[in-house]
Amino acid sequence: MIRPIYKERYSALEQYVQQIMVQQLFPGCKINVKNQILLVDFTIKDPDYKAEYHLQVQYISQSWFKVFVLKPKIIGSVAIHMYPDNSLCLYYPPDISLFRRLWVGKDLIPMAALWICHYEQWLINGNIWKGREAPGHDQLLAQFNSRSQS
Repeated sequence: MIRPIYKERYSALEQYVQQIMVQQLFPGCKINVKNQILLVDFTIKDPDYKAEYHLQVQYISQSWFKVFVLKPKIIGSVAIHMYPDNSLCLYYPPDISLFRRLWVGKDLIPMAALWICHYEQWLINGNIWKGREAPGHDQLLAQFNSRSQS
């Protein structure tokens, strides 16, 4: 049986390639590696936004990632597509092939920027999320709303 490369726990080479790609695409990002976790800090600002957003991608090669808004503090909620640990829900996992590697520079940073855009719209349009919804998100939101009202 051929062992699939995409299931490896950690690859220093893949992590290095991720770093180089981020540096080329977004030279303003601050990049660190701590305990095999690639940390990419970046800022998203726009004159029309209510705030300047400081975010961090935490990435372990070929294993997992999380994206957090460090500043300003945003209270997490299923209504704004955040997980209980306050990481951002950037996409519906079944929409991404198991065989597709996500790239910090080409995928995660642009997805986070789009999330910030949807969040800004949410702030000004009466708390209606304009981003794509995963199947079943409406039921989760209804459960969340019923719990928060009781």
